[in-house]
Amino acid sequence: MGRVRSVRPAGLSEKRSPVNPKNLRRFARRSLPPGAAVSALLAGAGVAVATTFAAGVPVAVPDHPLGGGAACAALVAQQEARGSVNHPASEVEPYVAADPADPRHLVGSAQQDRWNDGGSNGLTTVVSRDGGATWTPAAAQPAFSICAGATAGSPGYFQRTTDPWVSFSADGRVVYSIADSFNADGPAFGGASAILVSRSLDGGDHWETPVVARLDTSTQVLNDKETVTADPLLADRAYAVWDQLVSPQSHANPSAYTHAITYRGPAYFSRTTDRGATWSTGRIIFDPGQNDQTIGNQIVVPTTGPARGVLIDGFDLITNKGGACPYTHGGRHCRGSSTSTAAVVRSTDGGTTWSGAIGIDTQQVASVTIAGHPVRSSDELPEFAVNPVNGFVYAVWQDARFSATGASKIAFAQSADGGLTWGDTIRVDQAPGDTPAFVPQIRVTADGTIGLSYYDLQNATAAQPGLTDAFLAHCHAATSDCGNPANWAVNGRTRLTATSFDFTTAPDAGGYFLGDYSGLAATGPALTAYFGVARPVAVSGASDIFANHAG
Repeated sequence: MGRVRSVRPAGLSEKRSPVNPKNLRRFARRSLPPGAAVSALLAGAGVAVATTFAAGVPVAVPDHPLGGGAACAALVAQQEARGSVNHPASEVEPYVAADPADPRHLVGSAQQDRWNDGGSNGLTTVVSRDGGATWTPAAAQPAFSICAGATAGSPGYFQRTTDPWVSFSADGRVVYSIADSFNADGPAFGGASAILVSRSLDGGDHWETPVVARLDTSTQVLNDKETVTADPLLADRAYAVWDQLVSPQSHANPSAYTHAITYRGPAYFSRTTDRGATWSTGRIIFDPGQNDQTIGNQIVVPTTGPARGVLIDGFDLITNKGGACPYTHGGRHCRGSSTSTAAVVRSTDGGTTWSGAIGIDTQQVASVTIAGHPVRSSDELPEFAVNPVNGFVYAVWQDARFSATGASKIAFAQSADGGLTWGDTIRVDQAPGDTPAFVPQIRVTADGTIGLSYYDLQNATAAQPGLTDAFLAHCHAATSDCGNPANWAVNGRTRLTATSFDFTTAPDAGGYFLGDYSGLAATGPALTAYFGVARPVAVSGASDIFANHAG
């Protein structure tokens, strides 16, 4: 096991104090909303480059419902008899990756046939070789679950699976798909859970039998919220990270964890050095201590700049007072007070040893509701990206500080030194007034333009409060300082949806749910957004996936 450092009482290193009064005053000055304040900011804030980022026509991505086979049908019937609700032909939580050797070659993945209380019947993978204009389902899907074709004794022989994520090797010859697969028929966390990685050697059309990065059979352990990142400099390497929740006892009802004080949620890590043929057994790289957890772990690797080749694992660090607040694939279950901090840990030796936690900023957690009903959005979960031109690292998350009503807006912070220090937190979405903006995703094009996708409710009405659209905001590569909100506001936003959809028709999984995240890929100098929609735009189920190219 590599070196694991304990954190300070606040859960952070001394690299940055995320909430001191001076910083908060700077946030207030720098985080002005779009509108009249923009002209004042432009007066002395450096170069603000206005550019047009036009979107194409949204394209429906084909789905692959999984309830037809005998084994799957029997499993679905069993789970429904226990009280779970399945949403057949629904797709949620999409993610997409672009081939570094051919940016028009894309592979996407999404949860297929979502359950109300966690996970889905399987993950559906699709391939595009024309920049997202057309998509084709994989000829052989990853066997991450029983409904996806896993047979007894195989690594993927689980009732459910969740959290799709894909990544291309540096040379484009291997595509990795990762899943958190689990059972849901026992006490406590429900049964065994595993982190599984499948690879494709033909660009995503066919997928090999998954390899186990971590398997835990105890109902007291839950592996959750995993991601995979292929090393952009070393074609034979890729890295997986996730959190693991450890519960206090084996026969507690799952709702007991809202009150438990004897659980923990460390970050785990696995890697391959042979192009995915084998993966190391997952091990702890950061343990926040009793009652606390990480969530949303994901690794980024700068290819230039002072942190070239450094593994940077970003996550939400949840520290609790007065009780536990576990966040799992079934949603967040919280009693008592807790603090969420966007944070990173770093490895300069390929994942053998890791630093302590470096805080980016304390998140002012912003949830979303529609007509009083919760929307299960990103909430505390930050997203991360690196700039291929200068090596800057970026983080975005939902935050309440930018609205007088506490409405969710999108916060942004950047680091010029590989995550060691971070600049001021600013607002970067362009949703008007107190309109909620939520589920952010960030990516950087080949020329250094930063793109941000998100949903907002600008077009909602009193009669239809759930009307939602997807948007893209950006800070152009020619801009001198993307840490200045004026340099985002000057470009406005690009609408990705042609017609508003009604979020209240989405699957209900601890709230209206289209995913804790969405997909956004850099396709050369442009971006391809990969996002979920609900009815009436969705036509094959409660939700569908769409793609749109913008540049």
